[in-house]
Amino acid sequence: MSTSSSPADLINKSNSHTFFKSPGDWRTLIIAALVYIGWFASVFTHKQLPWWATFALLTWFGAWHLSLQHELVHGHPFRNSKLNAALASLSVTMWVPFLSFKRDHISHHNTTLTHPQLDTESYYEMPEKWQNSGRLLRAIYWANRTLAFRLTVWSVFSAVQYFIADAWRAVRNIGNSRAAWTLHIPALVAVTFIVNNLAQMSMLEYLIGGVFGSHSLNMMRSFPEHKTLDNESTRTAMIDAGWLMGLLMLNNNLHIAHHDEPSAPWYEVPAVAKRTNAYERAGKIDSLYKGGYGEIIRRFTLKPYDQPVYSKSV
Repeated sequence: MSTSSSPADLINKSNSHTFFKSPGDWRTLIIAALVYIGWFASVFTHKQLPWWATFALLTWFGAWHLSLQHELVHGHPFRNSKLNAALASLSVTMWVPFLSFKRDHISHHNTTLTHPQLDTESYYEMPEKWQNSGRLLRAIYWANRTLAFRLTVWSVFSAVQYFIADAWRAVRNIGNSRAAWTLHIPALVAVTFIVNNLAQMSMLEYLIGGVFGSHSLNMMRSFPEHKTLDNESTRTAMIDAGWLMGLLMLNNNLHIAHHDEPSAPWYEVPAVAKRTNAYERAGKIDSLYKGGYGEIIRRFTLKPYDQPVYSKSV
């Protein structure tokens, strides 16, 4: 019996391959549907729910949307980048234009990790800047290495600071910021109209949960991801979260595996971690957290995760 495919099968296979970047990316479409359905439900049921439930839902689905945007930045689910941008364009967390996030995050993957002047996601300071800083600024640097400060004060400050700075880049037409804001401004108008006019929710209530709450929950993931070390190849962590938090973060908590193969879709990251011995490598540099985010909370809510000064490569 011949095992060759029929012309129709070849066409269908070709179309599927062209439409999705990976064969299993239908899973990412399901995640996207859940995120947007959950977000709309959270907004439109706020009058029937206690305030704390609305806050929790907005925080959860906003953070999940940020995880979805991260997946879209890395080219999933669609092979066509414009389709991915369209799926991400309703920026429910409002503070970061998707194309700006894409620009900065791709830069993060292509540079010296944790270097304050090169890595867009570094929380360290250069030794020279540290030496020239006063006591107050040094205290802020140290405080920002604790979870309590990062998820409260810094969450608000960094969101506002990024929003203003990137808008100013758009005004000056630097990089792709103007294109990013051309996509982002209609999204801001749409989210504001849906929340304030259609759902009749106070924008202040929405900002607290849908913007700053979700940003804080997302920063729970990024808080322990990178640690400055002399060896540039070992600056990334693994958080062995449970299935629920792993789903919320779309397995980006397995961060060594993500940096090993950034193009791998979220549902393949656990397999990448096993294949590349990511758990063992994280353990060797004291960056394996078997207790998941509960361990992060217990250990670093008030105690600094690391010192704030960048360690230069040797």
